[in-house]
Amino acid sequence: MGLGWDTNFYQKPVVVRVYKSNETKRMEHEIAELLSNGYEIQAQSGTGSHINVGRTVTGAVLTGGLSLLLGGSRSSGTHTITFIKAPQTHSPQPPKRIFGA
Repeated sequence: MGLGWDTNFYQKPVVVRVYKSNETKRMEHEIAELLSNGYEIQAQSGTGSHINVGRTVTGAVLTGGLSLLLGGSRSSGTHTITFIKAPQTHSPQPPKRIFGA
């Protein structure tokens, strides 16, 4: 259906997304969308893949380490990322008024 639908329109406290190794563009798009809607990356894991050390190091140097966050260079398998809804840093309530002061 879509990311908004899958996350109950960005209200779910925990969202788990699974990506195949050839879905890098979708993964990058969804990470950006979830981060901009108040989520943080809690955990990530990869399964059934082989890490290509040469491409991983080159990618890390060229992207300032961002490629390591996204899992380096893998030949196949899946990548699972768990997002949590970040706590609000401010209260949406109006300030309290003190009467008689």
